[in-house]
Amino acid sequence: MKKNFTEIEEIIESRIAELEKEYDLDHYDIEDIRLEAYWENGWSGDPFPLDEEEEEEPEEKWRYRSIGEQLAEVGMSMRDFL
Repeated sequence: MKKNFTEIEEIIESRIAELEKEYDLDHYDIEDIRLEAYWENGWSGDPFPLDEEEEEEPEEKWRYRSIGEQLAEVGMSMRDFL
């Protein structure tokens, strides 16, 4: 019989609490637990997947240097290179 999502969420919470006592669960482990619980209870998938927002990392400012700049750094000119 297909259970409703509140019953399944309770199952998920108790399973996560049980496993966290022994293991450090990451995002993917929790997703697997959720998906498995929904499959076992008659659902085709998790209707409320976890947010997939990645942690925002400070964006590095990359600057591509021309071949001339790179050659000048090592003391060469384009003429020497060619």
